[in-house]
Amino acid sequence: MDNQTEIAVLQHPRERQHAFGTARLAELGLSRVEVIVDHVGRVRKNPALLGALEGTALLYPSPAARDVTTLQPHERPARLLVIDGTWHHARTLYRDVPGLPALPHLTLPSDARSAFAIRKQPREYCLSTIEAIVLALRSLEPDTRGLDDLIGAFMTMQREQLSLVGGRGRVRKPARPRPSRAIPRALVEDFASLVVVYAESTLDGGTLGRRALLCCSAERIATGEQFHAVIRHDAVTDAHIEHVGLKREAVASGCSLSEFRRSWSAFLRPGDHLAAWNHGTLALLGRLTEHSVRSTVSLKGAYHNLQRSRAVARQPGALEQIVANEGLPPRERGVGVGPPRSRERLDGALRLAEYLHRCGSRSL
Repeated sequence: MDNQTEIAVLQHPRERQHAFGTARLAELGLSRVEVIVDHVGRVRKNPALLGALEGTALLYPSPAARDVTTLQPHERPARLLVIDGTWHHARTLYRDVPGLPALPHLTLPSDARSAFAIRKQPREYCLSTIEAIVLALRSLEPDTRGLDDLIGAFMTMQREQLSLVGGRGRVRKPARPRPSRAIPRALVEDFASLVVVYAESTLDGGTLGRRALLCCSAERIATGEQFHAVIRHDAVTDAHIEHVGLKREAVASGCSLSEFRRSWSAFLRPGDHLAAWNHGTLALLGRLTEHSVRSTVSLKGAYHNLQRSRAVARQPGALEQIVANEGLPPRERGVGVGPPRSRERLDGALRLAEYLHRCGSRSL
């Protein structure tokens, strides 16, 4: 559909993989639409990813929002920003993304009702994303043809899916056993797409208190493909270089940050899940690459969740201690890239990921 009002959809990452997410219909059916996914909080950290906000209005039901049907032609925005996610996720994004509360707010008529029967709506006035977009466009550009066809595609999708379950709407699967619920799905059902990573950092000379990536090692569990890079830094001390197990020559001859971004993005694949021992590594890599991964997993958090689900006292927190306490066997395929410290830590993270996978698979 040749819509004149540009549509920007700010999507919560959990919505991206939902089987019945309707933002996909907007992507397929509108000529001017962009979906911006807040992977690892990247939009919350860098709201400039939303693009220029001049002339943009936010479709969000705040108390001061104007009914979109009451706008005069000269008041219509050039761009409409829509938040895609559950109402809880939408409120979180609205609260945490700088600049959203300052935008002009629009809302839909109070008598609008959703026809979305597959996903349960929290209130009768709550609409799916595609319904909200189409209803807004009908008011903003009443002469645009084909908008009803988008709703037609939406209804056809529903009819076909509901016919498979006898018209009963969404059927929830039985709850998984508690131990498997403690382990993220990426470590069980999507294990073949798991990339385990270990990184070392140093102080960022440009920003007080911020860390900068020094080296990064990773392995794709399914294939054994390995990645290693050292980032060139001039100001890192000899003591720190020795502490992380590198050599001055390796740091001096390392790659630039832009070269790292290119090689790291080339190593990752669409649909990958990224796992690391702690959230710090995941956050550091999230700032340095635009490549989208489906999810990120803290192995430390998953392990302690598993222990709590078993009512087991928490083990010592260091990765090496957990590997020793659990008696995790050596891997058949060793880690052969990077300096000794990186190889040892990455090997421990891989062994822990495989252990969690075995625990989750047995529970299932």
